[in-house]
Amino acid sequence: MRHSPSSAVSPERHSPDFYDQRDEFVPLRPGDRMLIACEGGPSISRLETYPPRLEVTERGGTYVLADEGPREGWRYQFVPDRR
Repeated sequence: MRHSPSSAVSPERHSPDFYDQRDEFVPLRPGDRMLIACEGGPSISRLETYPPRLEVTERGGTYVLADEGPREGWRYQFVPDRR
């Protein structure tokens, strides 16, 4: 995980060229839909467009994209709000 939660409206994404897709079975193009599993929080998975958002605000916290390695291993990890 490289990013910490910041802005509730942050639409930040890596550029499509950030990701090395040479070993992926099907390379994605900008705007293609993808399903990313979630760990913790209220969601099981999220439907995103490629490239996916780095952070997604959800009730009670923020999902932070863990996008290391092959795409099938990508996850949104839930970081609860501090109280």
